[in-house]
Amino acid sequence: MVEDEWLIAEDVASDLRAAGYPVVGPVSSVAAALRLVEADKVDMALLDVQLNAETSLPIAEILLARGTPFAFVTGYGRGDLPARFRNCKFVAKPASEAAILTAVADLASLRAKKP
Repeated sequence: MVEDEWLIAEDVASDLRAAGYPVVGPVSSVAAALRLVEADKVDMALLDVQLNAETSLPIAEILLARGTPFAFVTGYGRGDLPARFRNCKFVAKPASEAAILTAVADLASLRAKKP
């Protein structure tokens, strides 16, 4: 999970752990997230778009190229994203626990179908 707001990151991580999902991170920067991706520690991801002075779009590019399922969890609108990301899973902030868990279940289903 990539989220720059510490409290949001911890709340979401806690909800995911309580639901039985292993959580890598959370991390709050592109560099930290890329280290996890490059180390093959990411099966699926939740990405906030705006991360302080940077965006998670470089992470999304790599995940998309690798076929790793991910969702944007963001205050941005779908139309604010570059066209290549507009069909990606999208959860609008503020996101409820149910919305996050549904998104992760959907991502896990995609992951299970991956050859």
